[in-house]
Amino acid sequence: MTARPPLTGMLLTALATALVAAAPARAQDAAEAMLRVPGQQSTILERADRARVKGDPEAPIRIVEISDFECPFCARFYAETYKALDSIYVRSGTARYLWISFPNSAHPRAWPAIEAAFCAGAAGRFWEMHDVLFERREEWSKAPDPNALFRSWAEGIGIDGESFAACLLNDQTAPLQVRDYESAIAAGVGSTPFFVIGDSVAIRGAVPLETFRSAVDSVLVVRGLDVP
Repeated sequence: MTARPPLTGMLLTALATALVAAAPARAQDAAEAMLRVPGQQSTILERADRARVKGDPEAPIRIVEISDFECPFCARFYAETYKALDSIYVRSGTARYLWISFPNSAHPRAWPAIEAAFCAGAAGRFWEMHDVLFERREEWSKAPDPNALFRSWAEGIGIDGESFAACLLNDQTAPLQVRDYESAIAAGVGSTPFFVIGDSVAIRGAVPLETFRSAVDSVLVVRGLDVP
């Protein structure tokens, strides 16, 4: 897998548009401390969309990942490359990172997993759920009821389980998922993972860290920016 030439304007446009006794009192306090998923769909969508972007808003370049939680190659990228990229480029302030969903029709659990990530994002925990979904992919992808696992894991990362389950049940993030899918299709993306670096260079597949770094660094050099 190698870095590709600059992308067309259509692709860039499509992707850019991408809880009264002491014990009960303590229990109530703990429940109130849990992050709740909003009840209004418009708020859910706005927060979920914002939460899937990480890094300094003023970072000089952007890295976009088009991905599918059930995709084995996406899982390999997460395990072998993502964390290093996050440390080298995102945490250093060199790049901001955007995750876009693109479920493969052959992956029946991809849509609900993406929904779980976006519902968690509406509570401010997108990236925590993102990590759990990739790290426990073999578990939820074979479970009779993955939503039960998603709720348990959401509670484990500090999200109120009831509001999270309501978000899943009512398909509150469906418009965002549909928008991602249609944008990727319109842009000609046909597989995952797929990456856009600096809005100019495309990478297809779970390439090794060295290949990915070479592509990112080349964009930085062309723009006269320091390579971390």
